[in-house]
Amino acid sequence: MEARSVLQALHPPHDSLLGDDSVCVAVLDGPVDLTHPCFAGADLTRLDTLVGQPAGPGPMSQHGTHVASLLFGQPDSPVAGLVPRCRGLLLPVFRDGAQGRVPQLDLARAVERAVQEGAHIINISGGEPSQNVQVDAMLERALRLCEDSGVLVVAAVGNDGCDCLQVPAAVPSVLAVGAAGPDGEPLAISNWGAAYAANGVLAPGRDIEGAVPGGARRALTGSSFATPLVSGVAALLVAAQLRAGHDAEPRAAGRAVLRGAAAPDCSPSEAPQCRRRLAGRLDAARAYELITRRDDPTTAVADQASAAGLPVPALVPLPAGPSTALPVPAQPTTRRVRALSPEPGVDAASSLRTCQLESHEGASIMDTESAPVVTAQEGVATTGVEPGGVVHRPPEDQTTVAGSSLDRGVAPSAPCQCQGGGQQPAEYEAAMASVREPWTPPEPPTVAAPAQSAPTAGGQVRGVRPSCDSAESGRHPLVYAIGQIGTDFLTEARRDSFRQEMDPVPGDPVGGRETETPANPYDPKQLYDYLARNPWASNKLTWTLTMDSTPIYALEGENATGMDWSTQVFDPDLTMDQLEQLVGRPNELVQVLLKLSTPPVSTVYRSFRDAIVGQARPENDPGFISRVSVPGRLTGRTVRLFSGQVVPVVEVKSRGIYTWSESDLVNSVLQAVKKDTDKRNAQAFDEAQLRKTVRALLDKIYYQFRNLGQSSADRALNYAGTNAFLFASQISEGLLSAKHVPGKDDHLYALDYIRVSKSPYCRLGSDCQDVAVGFFDPEDERRSRVTYLFTIDVSDELPVTLAPVHQFIGDM
Repeated sequence: MEARSVLQALHPPHDSLLGDDSVCVAVLDGPVDLTHPCFAGADLTRLDTLVGQPAGPGPMSQHGTHVASLLFGQPDSPVAGLVPRCRGLLLPVFRDGAQGRVPQLDLARAVERAVQEGAHIINISGGEPSQNVQVDAMLERALRLCEDSGVLVVAAVGNDGCDCLQVPAAVPSVLAVGAAGPDGEPLAISNWGAAYAANGVLAPGRDIEGAVPGGARRALTGSSFATPLVSGVAALLVAAQLRAGHDAEPRAAGRAVLRGAAAPDCSPSEAPQCRRRLAGRLDAARAYELITRRDDPTTAVADQASAAGLPVPALVPLPAGPSTALPVPAQPTTRRVRALSPEPGVDAASSLRTCQLESHEGASIMDTESAPVVTAQEGVATTGVEPGGVVHRPPEDQTTVAGSSLDRGVAPSAPCQCQGGGQQPAEYEAAMASVREPWTPPEPPTVAAPAQSAPTAGGQVRGVRPSCDSAESGRHPLVYAIGQIGTDFLTEARRDSFRQEMDPVPGDPVGGRETETPANPYDPKQLYDYLARNPWASNKLTWTLTMDSTPIYALEGENATGMDWSTQVFDPDLTMDQLEQLVGRPNELVQVLLKLSTPPVSTVYRSFRDAIVGQARPENDPGFISRVSVPGRLTGRTVRLFSGQVVPVVEVKSRGIYTWSESDLVNSVLQAVKKDTDKRNAQAFDEAQLRKTVRALLDKIYYQFRNLGQSSADRALNYAGTNAFLFASQISEGLLSAKHVPGKDDHLYALDYIRVSKSPYCRLGSDCQDVAVGFFDPEDERRSRVTYLFTIDVSDELPVTLAPVHQFIGDM
């Protein structure tokens, strides 16, 4: 079926059902073949992600091209999409040749980037099966950012044909999409679950005609291709809001889709055939009517739902807390096989994946109830987000192959490889025959080129913009992140070259002979000593920023304009007499000469070098380093670490790199509190309790609010955390807030919340954020809270504070 057939019941003027260039839809999927004729004249921008490869003949390129065409295919082209006049952002997250799986962390990066670039709606035709799985903290934070920014996320439920959940579709704030047939009934392969009864709709997902890399078109089946139909309808609703003179409210459009969903009577409600229908079928006409009437879509149509004992369809905010635990779904009854191996170097627990082959009529080829488990590769694990599922139906064959998603990992559902003894089923080979046709480079579009397209109403010329950065000036996105410094050698050869260049370690004498062992490049102290003598080798390492032992970025220093020693070599104001006296003190003279023999190094690499050895010290050691702040810019490049993980490269700026120790911060807060109590002749606090309170506060900042440091809000939050260290008086003032409100002041306040919002006061051309830090009395919640407000300008590589910290009695 054609994508635009979902609009057949709508009767507004045709031009109003093409979208609006003020509405932006982001597609997080595989690479898209932008040379396909259906995209000629489309306003599309491919953003830099961890997937740098162009579209090719692989399954992820087919998946991404097909999904994008259902949205942005131009009128009178081989594929007419739902919103050809909307602006599109293409963020490849699934790469060809990698089995289509990515960590939730990589998906979180793309979601944040889409929000930063102005997306109203984010389409994710993929997910990670969520049985006994929690949403990754970074992905949850990215979804919260979407909530706070009013961005609607639309995601596929998956194609396992089971009562099971998938991330991010199962997250309450996300609009989940299942696949239905032409009769509106759910396909046998479409997942269902308790969460989807409140936030999920069915949309046509069988034999959806879309683009294929190379210029062709093909009908594919699965929830992956039902998802862009819902995203497209939501984008049309946002365009209708703008056309009526209202503000764009994408999440209201999502609620209208849910509220307008057609939900036929079905009982008993807990029966599988009823729960498979989710909250109902997509009804574009009803949703359009709700938006144009300006009904509040948050008002539930609760009569039917309450009578049937079902949850009321609604998009609800994520619950408070550092992570979102998804409900454990009922045990699926589908047949299971062991998952295939992930990319080399990925280490995770064994996982299962569901596979099902289905004929065109829907009759199951495999017995999903009683078939024994078939082992593909015992003990091999897979992780990552999968595309939401794809069923390929070649035009010359009536067999349809149901894809599947992994139990661990986010990915588009590439066809499930059900193997026994290494052989593919005949049905699978037949269904994939056309997919494996020889790849020929795509020819340039034969229709009008983008440069020849007419300007839009806003005066902008439409056109495909492949692989360009977000900013017209070419400036890359800013980063201000906090974590720990790590090292990586990328290859065994690079690691061994360091081992050979480093001095061997002397051992205990044996038989009167001295012994030595080869150097260990993984030992921080040995590596530090080598780099101190050979600073020019610092950029031969791959430095990383890690959070909870997970690399987040690869770090490279900006080109140095100056060098420095780790410490001052000697006082330049020493007189000749003092220098002569130094000659008479051999021990001191040796220390000076040793320092002079250590070459200078750039500030960035010196900070990295100091951090790796400081992080390895005992916590109470004066030289212990617990965190490092890293300011910089994303380069648009990526690097594959020795483990196989791909991370983006950040160019680190020398201004703003700070290293600190949590124990030093605790001690400085203790001294500030003691000084205040002595000044007021107040009762001294118990030191052990005070240390415990301060550490609990820091743990909340470090762990609950850890983030990628890319969005404006996160950069401001991280800089406020850095400021809290540099100016420990702000933490001590917060703990001593009791003295500012009526009542006893002989006990400490505790951290209540940290909130970041766009500041209404800012300088021209700047990006200012307000960071509000609230404290409360844990012994008497009736007492007023005290809030401290930081206003931070994050428009430069190094954020700056504007005005003094403001203090308020009460909540913000």
